[in-house]
Amino acid sequence: MNLIKSSIFLFLILNSLNLLSCDISKIELFLDENVKFKVSYEQNFSDTSDSIEGDIYRDYDNIKVFSLDPNEELIINSNQIFRHDLEMDQLIIQASHESMNQSPAYLLFNKPKTICDLFSITTCSNEYCQYSKPLDNFYLKKIEISFVNQKIKKIVYEDLFERISTIDLFKYEQLDKKVSFKPEVSDKTEKIFLN
Repeated sequence: MNLIKSSIFLFLILNSLNLLSCDISKIELFLDENVKFKVSYEQNFSDTSDSIEGDIYRDYDNIKVFSLDPNEELIINSNQIFRHDLEMDQLIIQASHESMNQSPAYLLFNKPKTICDLFSITTCSNEYCQYSKPLDNFYLKKIEISFVNQKIKKIVYEDLFERISTIDLFKYEQLDKKVSFKPEVSDKTEKIFLN
């Protein structure tokens, strides 16, 4: 019986040490200082020469990731994620907690504290943080974030299929204009509800 109590106690201590050692302070500082912004991005992949360019908009907890080619948008609010293929006029709607593990934008710009629940190892320096060794069956194996002047400049992540994506962020601007964080749909838009 003492062995069981000792094991439980040891598990609780090790688990709490992970929570204490998980450093998201650079992400939180960035978000605190940039509650409303627009930033341009270019995303490249390790398994293809294709790249994606577009803009990311943030207005507090609302996120919109717009890409030019393919012509798509990803809209994240507190409880839903919308994936809108503008060319096919198809909208996929799902609960945000169901698909957060597939969206670095959701983790970084909306729920950074969740990172500590999903990764067991954190390594940070002055201008860099890496989160690795995912817990459970998390879709992402590793996320690396580079900072310049307290702004996120590069995000590199590896998924379970060992595909590496690199996202370069540039041209930060304050979000002054009104941006819609709701998908613009018509009567012809095909809506797909997941969950």
